[in-house]
Amino acid sequence: MNKKIITGLALTKKITLATAISASVILQSCGEADASPRIKDAQQETIYESTKGIITEVEEVEPGNDYKIIDERIIDEKDKSIAIVHTLEGNVDTLSLRKMKEDNSSYTRHSGLRSILYYSLAASYFNRRLSNVTPNQSNYKNTSAYNKSTGLKNDLRSTATSRRVSVPGTSSRGYGSGKSFRSFGG
Repeated sequence: MNKKIITGLALTKKITLATAISASVILQSCGEADASPRIKDAQQETIYESTKGIITEVEEVEPGNDYKIIDERIIDEKDKSIAIVHTLEGNVDTLSLRKMKEDNSSYTRHSGLRSILYYSLAASYFNRRLSNVTPNQSNYKNTSAYNKSTGLKNDLRSTATSRRVSVPGTSSRGYGSGKSFRSFGG
């Protein structure tokens, strides 16, 4: 009995050692020769963050949260950014973009407004990256309002703060972007 226990322990040690060696070999074969992390080809990118605020004036064009932007203006204090909403009933609501960003539930009456604001200059309040702020012409009531906002984007950028950040390179992005990735469907 004692001999069986010793033989069993020796066999267990050999299996454990063989498993560890196999795992080590497999892991080394999957990586690059230099064994550095996949983010090694990181790129430097400049991020622009708006320091000024926006007043976006919108008009309800059809019942059911369908709005069009009629005017946008730059203001000095970013935290005082607002949306002025002209409703079909003739009411005028003033909504704080700060409160809108913090609390989604309090603006259910104007739920369609959020999607319009994300594609206007007001997006500079919601997004940290000013490069992601792109006015969408279909959200503006007329061409002159759109052109004015496009011009104001340059003004926002000229007063923005900038900083450099590292972002993953092309081989580090996405699922299965490594050189040895193989996919088998089923």
